[in-house]
Amino acid sequence: MNRPLEFTIKDLLPDINSQFIIYEGGPVEQDNLYFIHRVPDLIPDSIAVANGIYWGGNFSSLKILLQNNILNPTEIRFFLGYSGWNEHQLLDEIETDSWFVTENDFKNIFAVDNETLWKNKLLQKGGEYKLWANAPSDINLN
Repeated sequence: MNRPLEFTIKDLLPDINSQFIIYEGGPVEQDNLYFIHRVPDLIPDSIAVANGIYWGGNFSSLKILLQNNILNPTEIRFFLGYSGWNEHQLLDEIETDSWFVTENDFKNIFAVDNETLWKNKLLQKGGEYKLWANAPSDINLN
């Protein structure tokens, strides 16, 4: 959620004059645009996925909001692709310590500094995780 790509909405959808940054969503269906947001009252047909966070919704309504500059980056985030797992796959990966799980203690995940999010969470977790806090995003650069 915190890895911006070099694209904006306008780059992908030229008929929408919007400079919202596109983020890396995951390796699945990277030719599809997805979005999460905090404004279900403005985007009908949204699906609640977490406390105050909604998935998708009516794209025609979204286009109007974008073209009229009604939304701001602390309310919505766009992604190319998504991450998905088979049944039990994610739980199995968590149990083998392939993932680092933490509580979302942010009041607004959309307003978090992308540059420091990962590092700060690792430092907060402490212990062996501190070692990874300063690792480059591409371990081949190490």
